[in-house]
Amino acid sequence: MKSINVGVVIPFYQKKSGLLLNALASIFKQSAQGINFLITIVDDGSPISAESEISELKLPKNCTLKLILQKNQGPAAARNKALDYLYGQDIEFLAFLDSDDCWMDFHISNAMKALSIQDVDFYFSDHSRFDSEHSLFNETGCFKDLDKAVCKYNIHLEDDFAMLTGKSCFSLFLNYYISQTSSVVYNFDKLKNHRFDESLVSAGEDYFLWLELVNSSSKVVFSFNKGVYCGRGVNIFFDSFDWGKLASSTRIGYETLFYRKIYSFFELNSIEKNKVKSNYSRLEEQFSYLMVKHFITGKGLDKVLLNRIYKVSPRTLILLPFRFLNYFIKSKN
Repeated sequence: MKSINVGVVIPFYQKKSGLLLNALASIFKQSAQGINFLITIVDDGSPISAESEISELKLPKNCTLKLILQKNQGPAAARNKALDYLYGQDIEFLAFLDSDDCWMDFHISNAMKALSIQDVDFYFSDHSRFDSEHSLFNETGCFKDLDKAVCKYNIHLEDDFAMLTGKSCFSLFLNYYISQTSSVVYNFDKLKNHRFDESLVSAGEDYFLWLELVNSSSKVVFSFNKGVYCGRGVNIFFDSFDWGKLASSTRIGYETLFYRKIYSFFELNSIEKNKVKSNYSRLEEQFSYLMVKHFITGKGLDKVLLNRIYKVSPRTLILLPFRFLNYFIKSKN
């Protein structure tokens, strides 16, 4: 049987020791046969060095490991560094694993089974989190009425798998973010030129790439099985939901940019355009309120973000005071 080369991308920035070894152990325990894993870890200026974490690591025969060091540039830049390295390797499929997450032992086996189906280029699965009893699919409610979702997105069900066209998956993703990074595996041989958008620093860089990939895929398969367990390490997205912190306005500002980029980058139908416009309009109001609030209360301003917003949509900053007043009035009613 011909072996299959799977690249694994792990960006590393952690403050707690041991998480990376747990993630790596989950790769080593994969039940899939005939798989060679080319693991690329990018230490993104981590407080705990990846080198110290793996200094005594013993690799299984089917695994090789490449460690890349760089100054802190964020997860998108770290993943892109790994993708650039793997571009020159003999890789057929690409999988992501965050350093605080773990794959279930069947994850890659399921992914290879799905990606062996003719014209399937992208795979993802449901997952569970350390802080929730429920899976992501359950929390989003995207398949609460499964019959309705099957009809709306033209999903074909077979056992634990679901198949749909790339275009239908694009529409699904616009409504629900359900392709958590560590669950994604795709045909790297076909889609190797795509990269994360490094300008989306705090939100949306992975989401935008998944939209690009499924939009370029013939077919997509996903699994209802929870193939990934997401742990609690450093996470700049989930750590930015406290509206009293400057990080919250930064996150919402980048989410605004994310939807603005979707609107200008992709060919959208009228329903998709209205959905995206509604999202960035809502977020621009929230951002305006938080930015002014944080400035007044001395939390500061994210000048890099403001510059990026101005370049994409000068109108957003011009209307900022009016949106602040509008959101303030709404919040009082």
